[in-house]
Amino acid sequence: MENCGIGWENRVLDAALSASAQVSGLPVTNLRNQQGAPSLGWRVPGTTATLTISHPPAGPWRAFGLFRTNLSATATWRIRTGSYDASWYGVDWISDWTGPCNATNGQCVYVLPGAITAERCEITITDKDNPDGYLSIPLAYAGPLWQPARNYSTESTADRNLGVDSITTLGGAEFVSPRWYQRSLSIAHQSYGDADAVVLEQILRVAATGQNILFLPDPSATPAVLAEKSLFGRLSGNDLTNPFGIADRHALTLTLTERL
Repeated sequence: MENCGIGWENRVLDAALSASAQVSGLPVTNLRNQQGAPSLGWRVPGTTATLTISHPPAGPWRAFGLFRTNLSATATWRIRTGSYDASWYGVDWISDWTGPCNATNGQCVYVLPGAITAERCEITITDKDNPDGYLSIPLAYAGPLWQPARNYSTESTADRNLGVDSITTLGGAEFVSPRWYQRSLSIAHQSYGDADAVVLEQILRVAATGQNILFLPDPSATPAVLAEKSLFGRLSGNDLTNPFGIADRHALTLTLTERL
């Protein structure tokens, strides 16, 4: 098990994006939106598409995710990272992985064993059995992953926010209309180091703008577990404290809510 990971430098937001296919009103550049609504995402008029993220000069890549999607249980994806050769005629692929998306709650996540330095990322999605007949990808993450020196606390909790309309009759019968289901995490940590605190300040500044942040409880988990346990959404934090006096230990609890 690895220490938890936080993805906050999302190359999807500042890189050049291109796609092999897109609906005119729902282009791939919609992936820069922070909302997870299908009406604001990238839509493919078919069941296969390739997303290309170009971000020269070369930088680190490790975590990749698609969120709020309509991907079916049999969807697969291929993730490649690489850099252009010396003559800029083609791409020398450094990493190349293909496997099932393991889509859970509309999301799929893959993490490389270690960071790869490259200029380009290419994600190909194939979902021939999708009952909708098209692909809907509202949110995506691709970029590096930051891990604190020590792991988060077992005092951390998982919760959910429910959006429902409920009517109760005079006889006590309840009629419930579900609207949305939003997961949330309270990520407690009592052992951040001084260097961790510096990065956390940067992360919280970015999160304060409304940018979605990715949290992975265990980056070494299988793609199926990553899809189930990871959370991508709005992050906030309470006070940074020093519970152990002058020791290089800081406590901070982060709150992360899933972006809908």
